Amino acid sequence: MSQVAKSLLAVVVTYCPDASVLQKLLQALCAQVTDVLIVDNTPAGDDRVHDAIVDFPGLPGAIRLLRFGANLGIGAALNVGIQTAIDEGFDYVLLCDQDSLPAPDMAPQLLTVARQLKAAGVAVGYVGAAYVDRNTRHSFGFQVQEPGRLFYSTRAADDADPWVEVITGITSGSLHPCQVFADVGFMREEWFIDYVDTEWFHRARALGYRMFGTSRAVLGHNLGELSFRVWYGRWRNYNGYSPQRLYYRFRNFVLLMGCDYVPRRWKMRACWYWLGNAYAYLLFSPNRLHNLRFIARGLFDGIRGMAGRIDAVQRAANVPSGK
Repeated sequence: MSQVAKSLLAVVVTYCPDASVLQKLLQALCAQVTDVLIVDNTPAGDDRVHDAIVDFPGLPGAIRLLRFGANLGIGAALNVGIQTAIDEGFDYVLLCDQDSLPAPDMAPQLLTVARQLKAAGVAVGYVGAAYVDRNTRHSFGFQVQEPGRLFYSTRAADDADPWVEVITGITSGSLHPCQVFADVGFMREEWFIDYVDTEWFHRARALGYRMFGTSRAVLGHNLGELSFRVWYGRWRNYNGYSPQRLYYRFRNFVLLMGCDYVPRRWKMRACWYWLGNAYAYLLFSPNRLHNLRFIARGLFDGIRGMAGRIDAVQRAANVPSGK
């Protein structure tokens, strides 16, 4: 095990995962880092995460498991992992989703880039891996603001420019210096899931921290729960989500638009992107009417400023006034 990985805590957030996929992730992480913490949102009585560790002899004892016994959302789980890293004196925390698969050298590469940038006097808030969707095999670029352009675009880092400054990224495969959270704060737990990471990126950038993506580190990642075909001048595969996830994605997007530290031109470009999402889901996805109901409900709750888990929001909405 390389010495560079000993200042790093890897945090994996789980919720009813596929055991074999989780084991592959843990194998990959344990080959790169000495400390792994699983924060489990799986409901009480479902022991699949515990069993995936115990029943797989190749996984070392450095893996720790913290079980909530209920789904408290990705924001709450990330915050527990981040706080653990801070309390235990780690310099960096690496955040991973349960269905990601890091390349064999992802963690050391991220750590090396972060240290190089820090040595150059850069206020680093995040270094993220390049990622490939494991469903569609599509390779994604980094979200960047090119000089002279009004709106953000995407581009890849290459050998000539091995890291690029980004606006936002995804949670999985993201490396953060622990000290940054003292300034920026933690994730918004009340958003439950979706756009939790994007909101944090904008908040950190508003405070002067800089974010980077690097092609030296690669991550396979599932960006959706299903795939369907959409016509954008030609037929393309599209990452799909369940109606419940669409509720959070559209609701939290509206909430994000209300944050004054999010740049106006980013909001304008993102709105165009989400019009494309609405077009895809309402015209081409399976169960279009069901999706429409959840999208409309998410937009309505976002406009009202409602946050939290969908069932809790519904209960709050049904409480008579005066109670």
